Amino acid sequence: MNWKHVWIVFKKEVKDIARDKRTLITNLLVPVILMPLLFTILGGGMEKMENDINENVTVALAPESNTQKIRDMVRQEIFVDYPNIKLVKSAEDPKEAIRKNDVRFVLNIQADYEDRLKEGAPFSITVLYDQSDTKSAGSYAILAKAIDAFSRRIVLKRLTEKDIDPQILEPIRIVQNNTADEKTSNLMLMMILPMLVATLIAVGGIPAATDLVAGEKERGTFEPLLTTQAGRMSILIGKYLTVTLFSLVSVIAQMIGILIGIMMNPSFFTMGEAGGNLRFFIPPTALAFLILITITLGMVFSAIQLAISTYARSFKEAQTYLSFLVFIAIVPGYATMMLQPGDLKLYMFSVPLLNAIASLKMILGGVINYTYLGIALGTSAVYVILSLIFAASLFNREKYLFRS
Repeated sequence: MNWKHVWIVFKKEVKDIARDKRTLITNLLVPVILMPLLFTILGGGMEKMENDINENVTVALAPESNTQKIRDMVRQEIFVDYPNIKLVKSAEDPKEAIRKNDVRFVLNIQADYEDRLKEGAPFSITVLYDQSDTKSAGSYAILAKAIDAFSRRIVLKRLTEKDIDPQILEPIRIVQNNTADEKTSNLMLMMILPMLVATLIAVGGIPAATDLVAGEKERGTFEPLLTTQAGRMSILIGKYLTVTLFSLVSVIAQMIGILIGIMMNPSFFTMGEAGGNLRFFIPPTALAFLILITITLGMVFSAIQLAISTYARSFKEAQTYLSFLVFIAIVPGYATMMLQPGDLKLYMFSVPLLNAIASLKMILGGVINYTYLGIALGTSAVYVILSLIFAASLFNREKYLFRS
């Protein structure tokens, strides 16, 4: 292998890709525009739904409970401290009213509730709602809290009348002490970003890898390249570095788009919480590990993509085979989406692809173990070597290189 020849091949391939404006626009410019637009739309939708759930709680009374006395009791006693809960007209057909979204809840209050209150006996309030409706299910906690507050006021009144200290009903008080030090604010980021990075790394180099071998075969320019002074390994490494560079630049473009999206509308990553902020700090050493692990992951996928492109008979066949890499990246990403940094196991940092996902999730969670990061980087370097050996084994065999 001659590094001078590698450099010549590398420059030639980079120039060819740079001349392809369609590829540059699709893989570099579009993500920078698309990601902020996507997060703005999704984040705005989540925030709008959250506001609707909290501020638009509509309640009607069942026909048998629709008396002036009960309406006054509901307004003045149950909903008095909850202006976001609105009592609307009676629902003649409760199920139909809920199905048509005329109201979210229908209350049916026990007819003899006054007598039972005087006797000190409990009475029932039946809440009808559609659990399959996201807004109704989300608003239920608000309505239940209002009813529970009303119930506690009745208990307090009864205890006071009997000259009993209300604290007798609260033998234990739970004191919350969050040791996460505000690191949970980027929970959504920990869930989505590792999977997103893994997927982008897997697909980032596909356009370049498909074109650099299978595409050249189809255009008839591959055989003349092999007749030059550059050896096969020099050609392979030159193309390999080009695919790796294109893959990393594509990921950087996606990350820039994500960063712009977060700055424009952070509500997507704060689960729709208005005014929510992402708070996390990555130490320089951990950041260096993360960059190296991401680069080595891109190098592994680049070698695999080149090997598949070498094996393929045509450009379309290469595209078909390479499309499966997306699923290979998505599966571990989805499998670990709900895992928290404390749930990560040692073996995850030695499994291909999973080691990069686990490292990113751990660093974003602020729980950094440099031993685990060292294992992830070391195993990634081993996988780079193995993937290159695999690509070279196909590139040096005519039966794969010139398949027809």
